[in-house]
Amino acid sequence: MVGKSGNLQIENIQYKGDKKSLGIFDCPIKYNKMISRGIILSTGNAFDAIGPNNSPNVSSKSLINEDKDLSELANGKTFDAAILEFDFIPSHDSICFSFFFASEEYPEYINKNVNDVFGFFLSSDALNTERNLAVFENNIPISVDNINAKINSKYYIANSIWDSDNIQKWRNKKAEGELAFTFQYDGFTILLNAGTKVIPNQRYHIKLAISDVGDRLYDSAIFLEAGSFKSFSIQNHFEQFVKEEFGERDIINVNKNISVNLNINFETDSFRISGAESFALLDKIVLLSTKDTTMRIEINGHTDDTGKREYNKTLSLNRAKEVAGYLMSKGLKSNRINYEGYGDTRPISLTDKSLNRRVECIFIKSFH
Repeated sequence: MVGKSGNLQIENIQYKGDKKSLGIFDCPIKYNKMISRGIILSTGNAFDAIGPNNSPNVSSKSLINEDKDLSELANGKTFDAAILEFDFIPSHDSICFSFFFASEEYPEYINKNVNDVFGFFLSSDALNTERNLAVFENNIPISVDNINAKINSKYYIANSIWDSDNIQKWRNKKAEGELAFTFQYDGFTILLNAGTKVIPNQRYHIKLAISDVGDRLYDSAIFLEAGSFKSFSIQNHFEQFVKEEFGERDIINVNKNISVNLNINFETDSFRISGAESFALLDKIVLLSTKDTTMRIEINGHTDDTGKREYNKTLSLNRAKEVAGYLMSKGLKSNRINYEGYGDTRPISLTDKSLNRRVECIFIKSFH
């Protein structure tokens, strides 16, 4: 979980739980944006995570240990807790690590009082603080009931049952087949990031814990990415995420904000988005918006100077509005996004008009 260049000093590593519930995994993933190496914490036997997904109800009981922090999160009795904890001293002003959650409770046992839960509890005695980092929008805990096919579905991935008699099916659906063959669990969250601002050179304690809720049946697990636990300067970290998705040549820094020129195609003389490539670019923006939920997004539409100026401004505004509407349809909150049309007033090239016909996405950084 902790890389050599994580800018962290790690001490006092402890594990509490059944020894079979903690493991190391290594499963190269080619067609899905998931974790291929790292640590697994399970409510059952970690080895039961290994695919193919040939059963909808894998269960294995571990120690009958309850955790008070998880019980408080779940608002109910917890079982089979697996807990990994340690102290660390960060070198920079923020920490972050990557993970995903998986469960056999999906999809049958949503809202059935068996809401398997996990927490990343960060505390500091010197600062007298404690908080759970395993949350998403508006500090909602990540769990089976809070992320699934019906609620917050943009964070959810269903896993298919492996069909060994129909290999051609998986050749046509490589990403779906890869998950079904690799993992036993029936559903996952997408790859997520947990993090927060910290005080450099101050000692912190983190407790990574997962447990069954309501009963000891149907396993769940956390997958923690190898080398992802890092201390970093917040000004630079999100920029790296953007570079990984779009490449360095497509982004620029504007007053400490990050601007991306999107090659979005529209129907001729229209604001309707066209082409699968355009929607794929916009889906990357949606994904990036989950990396740091404090980020605000501005969508700016631009045209070249062909035609009347007032018409160009209206067209560029409608195109920016259409892009913003698509992002919100994918779950981006309206209070995080603004849009504007500038027509032909902000050209970036005097010789190539095609470069001026663009949609610009600006990530507005928040440092509070």
